[in-house]
Amino acid sequence: MGKYPKLVGIRENILKARQMGFSSLIDAFLTTDFIFSAMGKAPIISSQIISHKAEEVKPLFNRVNIFLDSYLKRAGITRKELLQSDNHTSYLQAKKGAELFVGTAGAKTLGRGGTLQNIHWSECAFYPNTPILNSEDLMIGAEQQVADNVGMIFRESTGNMSGDFFNLEYERGVENLGNFGSFFLPWHEFDDYQRRMPRGYDLKECATLKAIGYDAEVIMKQYNINENQLYWWIKKLETANDVKKTLREYPLSDKDAFLAGGDLFFSDASLRSYLIGVQKPIELEFSYV
Repeated sequence: MGKYPKLVGIRENILKARQMGFSSLIDAFLTTDFIFSAMGKAPIISSQIISHKAEEVKPLFNRVNIFLDSYLKRAGITRKELLQSDNHTSYLQAKKGAELFVGTAGAKTLGRGGTLQNIHWSECAFYPNTPILNSEDLMIGAEQQVADNVGMIFRESTGNMSGDFFNLEYERGVENLGNFGSFFLPWHEFDDYQRRMPRGYDLKECATLKAIGYDAEVIMKQYNINENQLYWWIKKLETANDVKKTLREYPLSDKDAFLAGGDLFFSDASLRSYLIGVQKPIELEFSYV
């Protein structure tokens, strides 16, 4: 978090592979803010953690409880001493006014009123997108509750569809447009994702890689990955029920992450090849006489 040394004013689009631990890290930040506020060591803070589906609310709230109970145990404080409201499913309110809510996209508690300091949009690329409820209106509206240069807003997700709100916002962040930065963490940055390649296995002749338009030597050099990492990825693809979704969940590049959804006119292998080869335009300086 070198960009935000004081952990305030954070605005980040986080594109990542599955099971990287970012969601836990973000919720630890929000729970810490809640604890400091609840203990009177920080101003009153209201935070929301928003999931893409109802069945994920309980695991997210349980994670918050683990962080909170760990602190309370060390401090020798009971939940009743600290909390005014605790519904044990989605909402905490401290006696000093701090709040932390965990819910789903589209929950009635979300909106344009009130004041928030922190928002964690979890798996926001999979929020509803209908004429009645769509992720852009939902997220932009709720984010207006967080004042500029305060608090934290994390939009964290694996990729989904090319051209959806999260994809467009991620690309804007990459180009340093707007208030949000963008950060991509691929699976091959995680050391555990390796599998010893059998003796005699020929990566150059791998049908799985050829089917998705990748050359083994090229991607090992381009992404600085070794044979065991690449073999792990190949086996992940070979055992997948849906290769496109697995590419989305374990992408080599941020381009892979947004080619899984919808019906593409051109093949995803062709699009991937062209997108990876795209370079930024050369900036020219003009002088007018």
